[in-house]
Amino acid sequence: MEGIIARLHELAPSMPAAQRTVAARVLDDPDAVARMTIVDLAARCGVSTGSITRLCRVLGLGGYAEMRIALASDSGRIKAEPWSSRMGADVREGDSLPRIAEVVSGAVRQAVSDTLGGLDLDVVEQAALAVAGAPRVWVFGIGGSGTVASELQQRLHSIGSPAWVTVDTHLALSAAALLGPLDVVIGISHTGRTQETVDLIGEASANGATTIAITNDADSPLAKRAELALITAVRQSGLRTEALCTRHGQLAVIDLLFIATAQSAFERAGETMLAARKAVAPRKDAT
Repeated sequence: MEGIIARLHELAPSMPAAQRTVAARVLDDPDAVARMTIVDLAARCGVSTGSITRLCRVLGLGGYAEMRIALASDSGRIKAEPWSSRMGADVREGDSLPRIAEVVSGAVRQAVSDTLGGLDLDVVEQAALAVAGAPRVWVFGIGGSGTVASELQQRLHSIGSPAWVTVDTHLALSAAALLGPLDVVIGISHTGRTQETVDLIGEASANGATTIAITNDADSPLAKRAELALITAVRQSGLRTEALCTRHGQLAVIDLLFIATAQSAFERAGETMLAARKAVAPRKDAT
């Protein structure tokens, strides 16, 4: 893969924070960015238009208009590339489903194993204790991370934790403004540079709530702004493993956090789960 998108992948880690934020947004959805004005992109990323202009120069472009054209061209070219260029050399276009299943299985196993093996368990324990004792827990994520946030909220709810989830930034920020020292906010972002999630963690922290980040980048703004950071370890290789396995790393973290929280509030969790099972039992028996 060559072109502006490849250059962004290569250069983004060494860029200043504001430029990395823009790069993450571009890489997340280059087609959408190609349709944005520079003012729109700056507002979405929470940076100045000057930061975007400087990013364009780093990429060897004359300005933002040239970047939009390059993005549109690059996106179209990548979509037209052969299977191996887009999906990786470890799976060929004519491979059987058993072969593909083997590759995917290996990638998922590695993502989960690397993540759980690299987690700071002391931090996990601190996070679980905070969640178990919180009068209010808000979970937030955008896009695919929003799906994981919803999963975590449902699990916490099942053990009696007063947990809420939203993908609405305004609602999340309003809720964070009303939190106190015993409350908890959990922000989920693979890159750790999703501006909405970073802003939410900042607002919650300013109001004294315990903040927890779930991200793949320990040096990201989200990880640095949160009080506790739970770091996944999903690596890019072959079958675009990072894109396919991001959620598996995040789900491994929330599995561990959920069980640790249930242990910390064992009696309440047991009573809540028993009551929930009794409530739905007649409907399960009816089917």
